[in-house]
Order: sequence, then structure tokens, then C-alpha cells
Amino acid sequence: MVFLYDGTYEGFLSAVFDAYALKTEPRDIISMERDYQEELGARHHHVETCDAKADRLMAGMKLNGGGIAGRTMTAFLSWVPDRELILYRYIVLGFRIKNAIHLKLDDDTVRAVNGMISLTEREKYKWKGFLRFSVLDNNLFYAEMSPECNVLTLIMPHFERRMGTTPFLVHDRTFKQVGLYDAREWVVRSSEGLTLPEFHADEKKYRYLWKLFYDTTAMEFRANDKQRRQVMPKRYRQHVTEMQEQTYAGAFDEQPIMIGGRKLLT
Repeated sequence: MVFLYDGTYEGFLSAVFDAYALKTEPRDIISMERDYQEELGARHHHVETCDAKADRLMAGMKLNGGGIAGRTMTAFLSWVPDRELILYRYIVLGFRIKNAIHLKLDDDTVRAVNGMISLTEREKYKWKGFLRFSVLDNNLFYAEMSPECNVLTLIMPHFERRMGTTPFLVHDRTFKQVGLYDAREWVVRSSEGLTLPEFHADEKKYRYLWKLFYDTTAMEFRANDKQRRQVMPKRYRQHVTEMQEQTYAGAFDEQPIMIGGRKLLT
């Protein structure tokens, strides 16, 4: 039987719950977001996402120990193809051997889940360092990202702590969602219909200053392009201010930045 769900983590857990209830092992668990066409002759089960089912399964995984609940969620966010069936087998194995699952390093399923977790954690680490904020005309701080793993919910707590009482919005272009922090709490919502004001009039000036600082402090004799590609792969650079080629010529012509009554740059 092929299980079809809505693509959410709660929907996936509901699919696993239904598989247990129906006492059948899924041939596959497929997100409807993948534009799946039902196969002739195959049996299909359309999963209804149910928070109560998801919560019951999550509680059971937590009782098993071994960090199964948290590891399953982190691996799910990796967005690896066919991750659902691998994670289903991981959950089943966890219910069977419980806390001993973290010792099963010779098991193909456990190794696959460990690999997915590494992908997610690496992506989370990179975006915590490479996300760059700009100021919009309404003084809201705004940042864009194009991650390969769905890590927005994992990095929002980090920037909530960093930004304190400053509201901000993070736009995830890959998964078409936004993380919004209003200085009290953060939420993640779909970015469908998102409209934003223009950038603040001083934004180009601040970008210029940051780019100038980056270029000025760089030591040419220590340049190592190979290491840079390893630390900052090219796919991140479109969102990193200091890696842009724009010089913002003329950015200071009309309203130069002043510090203590002294013109900083002309």
C-alpha cells in the first residue's frame, strides 16, 4: 500500500500511525507535494493529518529513548528523496530495540538516518553564520535564504536570541515560507502572497560600509580559494552581502553617514 500525505511532519507521523493501525508495511510514503500520479493497480491510502495521532506517536518514540523522536524530526527536515520510508523503518526499529538503536551503527537504516541528520545540522550551522539582514523602509530587519534542507524552524530560536527586541523576517525561498519575529515570539508561515516594502534609504550605505570593511581587512597573501569554497560554498554567496560585486557608487552623494558630527565617507 502506498501512503499519500500532505508533506508536513505531522502528516508523516499520521501516516506511520495509520500503517500501525492498518497492520501493514507501506510500500512507500509519498508527499503529495511531489506531484505524484497514482499507479494503476496499486493500493493507495490518503492520510488525513491528525495532530492527536502525531502526538501519540511522538510520545511513544520519546518513551523508547535513544533520542529517536528528535533525531527523526531532524532527519525529516533534510528533504532527502525517499526519506519517509527510511524514517518509517527507523521508527519501527526504535520501537523494537528501543534505546539500543544508537548502537546499531552497522544497520543501513540507522546509517541513512545519521547521514540525513548530518545534512540538516550542517545546513543549520551554515545559515546561522551566513544569514545577512537588511533594513526595510518600515525599519523591519529582513533576510533571505535558499537552503537545501528545511532548517528555518531550527535557526529561528538562534536569531530570536541574537536580535532581542528587534522584529525581523526571514524569507526561505526554497520552501516558500517566512519566519516572523515580533519581538515577543516567532512563527513560521507560508510566503504565498508575501509583499514587502522597499529597502530603507540608508541600506546601500550600510552595505557599502560592510563590504569596505570586509575588503579592507582581507589579507591578500593569505587568500585560499579552495578553503573558502569548503567553508562557504558558492550556493550561499548570493545572499551574503560581502560577497557581492556591487560597489554602490554614489551611495553617499545625497546623505552621507555622519558620526559625532563628522562625515564618515564621501
